[in-house]
Amino acid sequence: MNRLHRLDRWAWRLFILGLLVSLAITAWDHGGRWHTPRLEQRNFIMLWLYWAPRLAGVPLLVGLVTQFVLDTRWRRWRLPVYAALVLVGLWSSMVEPRWIQVRHTTVGGIPASAQPLRLAVVADIHWGLFFRDHQLDALVDQLNGMDVDAVLVAGDWTHEPSLNLREGLAPLSRIRHPVWGVLGNHDVQAPGPDLTLPLREALQAHGVRLIEGQVVPWKGWELVGLDDQWGGRPQEQIRTLWPAGVPVASPRLVVVHQPDTVALLPADAAFLSVAGHTHGGQIWIPGFTPWFLRHTNSQQAWWNGLYDTPAGRLLVTPGVGTIGLPARLAVRPTIDQVDLVR
Repeated sequence: MNRLHRLDRWAWRLFILGLLVSLAITAWDHGGRWHTPRLEQRNFIMLWLYWAPRLAGVPLLVGLVTQFVLDTRWRRWRLPVYAALVLVGLWSSMVEPRWIQVRHTTVGGIPASAQPLRLAVVADIHWGLFFRDHQLDALVDQLNGMDVDAVLVAGDWTHEPSLNLREGLAPLSRIRHPVWGVLGNHDVQAPGPDLTLPLREALQAHGVRLIEGQVVPWKGWELVGLDDQWGGRPQEQIRTLWPAGVPVASPRLVVVHQPDTVALLPADAAFLSVAGHTHGGQIWIPGFTPWFLRHTNSQQAWWNGLYDTPAGRLLVTPGVGTIGLPARLAVRPTIDQVDLVR
């Protein structure tokens, strides 16, 4: 029992020390980043929520367990409840966000004029506060291990990243597949820092082709990119790229950031559209998460998976990064592999 008492005392001491050290590391980490104007304090708190579980979470869990064993009062039942909540917090902040899965989807019935394709679809990398350099390296390694024809990135490359964008995004230059993409709302100040121009330059320097407002012929298809709905003008691009009464030359693959943008397209505008933005809810709480998504991220119930829409089929990927809270729960980070077949 004496050993247990000593373990209890050390657990709480290490917990307090972890909180203090996490504050110091947060202060250091907070400097040298792009920050959304007037949200610097919010970012400090979010960064602390990133570091605190890593430095203080395990001692807190040990302290709660030892308190439960040592405490003989009837109120001790609360301690395992607290411990379970801490365990869920550690899982959602330190395990699940790194546990990237590859989800396979097959879409049949491609037109005879188009070649079969295998695509990797990624969104919401959010390199910056929570998605770190080593995770970006690991993501690139995983993409390079996939047998695909191209990588499509549906926006939100960053989230308050380090100031040297070209150096930080250098792992993207190692991707051995063609990479096409668009910017998301966090890349174009909606909300976000004023980094759009240097971000474009950094991405293009590493071989990424941004295609907002463009039509790119490729293997019998046309790749079309559209602006973010909050920070751009996709309506104007749609009127230009889909002129009324003029048939398109080839079947189209459309890359957007927000699923709601697909609702702006004409009927049968695309064989397939891909989008991100929703994170699949990121932290899935039955009942609450769908309500939250409908009131914050999407007017349509297109959150995660393959949908039939008036404009054509739509794949919404839950992305690989996080925002708001540095956590995912029951929504694993995902690379979508899409096979387009006859």
